[in-house]
Amino acid sequence: MARSGGRWLVEVHDNIDGLEAEWSALVGQHNATPFQSYGFMHLFIRQLLANGADAPVVALVRSQDGRPVALFVMLRSRQFGLRWLRTDARPIDFCSPVFDSSLAQDDLRDIVQAVLVTIPGVDLLYCNRMPERFEGGLNPFVRLSNAARLRLSAWKIELAGRSAQDLAAARPAKFRANLRRSTKNLAQAHRRDFSLAMGSEIDSADIAAFRDLRTTSTEEKGRKDILSQDEWSNIYLSLLNGEGGSCQGWLSKLEADGEPIAYLFGIRVGRCIVATLTASKLGPWKHYSPGLQLFSETIEHFRAAGYDCFDLSIGDMDYKRRFGCEEIPLHDALFPKTLAGRVYYLFWRLKVAVRARLKPLAEARASKDKGAKSA
Repeated sequence: MARSGGRWLVEVHDNIDGLEAEWSALVGQHNATPFQSYGFMHLFIRQLLANGADAPVVALVRSQDGRPVALFVMLRSRQFGLRWLRTDARPIDFCSPVFDSSLAQDDLRDIVQAVLVTIPGVDLLYCNRMPERFEGGLNPFVRLSNAARLRLSAWKIELAGRSAQDLAAARPAKFRANLRRSTKNLAQAHRRDFSLAMGSEIDSADIAAFRDLRTTSTEEKGRKDILSQDEWSNIYLSLLNGEGGSCQGWLSKLEADGEPIAYLFGIRVGRCIVATLTASKLGPWKHYSPGLQLFSETIEHFRAAGYDCFDLSIGDMDYKRRFGCEEIPLHDALFPKTLAGRVYYLFWRLKVAVRARLKPLAEARASKDKGAKSA
């Protein structure tokens, strides 16, 4: 473990074993997402090492009194001839560092510089897919001048203090009517059942059926299935088998006459829910919209159980808007350390400026195309 002094005490680790107490003291739904939980990160790093990858660089920052105030989980990479530290990786939807919410804005920049000074052999620190806000309020890190808005967004439904009628009223009338019709038609033609299990209560038969359906449905849609990728699938299987500690996997299911026609997988930390992987049958089942029915049932299940939010994660699919989700802008940020890093940072700012100009054009084109299809 390397350690640097100064106003901020930076400890550098190659794992998070032994840091659970500090993690629990610092990380919560007010300043992080379930992907920054100790349980999820422990599974991620375990899988990373099993893949034969380099160990992560974990920076734990403390104040002078020893209190943990920031956490960075980073991976080393080389790109464009430069040495990078990155917070993003394939199975992590949101990749923000974690900061104590009492810190001032200037403290955040100072902490980043302290981390960069402490870690040798680095030109740049890149933080990607950071949400603009958490359940506790705005994410101050994305307010730094080094941050920029991504073209991609996340989508979330606030559940706390809302009734089922409130959630339904936030959805377009046409969508509500179509969903009611699909639900009624399925219930009239088949015995319709919904169920949800969490952690160790998830049945092994359902895990196998979910994997099979996920493989089939992603192939039919021409998409890649992360559950079929050896380098990351064990993270999800561990969550499904109840091995995530503070981060619990959950699996909901929609059945017709005892046959699963849709599954939805996600994770839970505290009172926050994230939905990440879907699988539904197409063919003769498609006109029932089983995936949308399952989303609706799952959202209502967690609302009735008293959870705070249901996060549909990253991706600008139309169905997220139709469910009445709130758009959560995503940001990235780049911090140079060396002269070479500063030169690349100037190029990146130019790219960010172009990205900012293209985003409204892309949104206008998507809106026009959607209007033409519905006409």
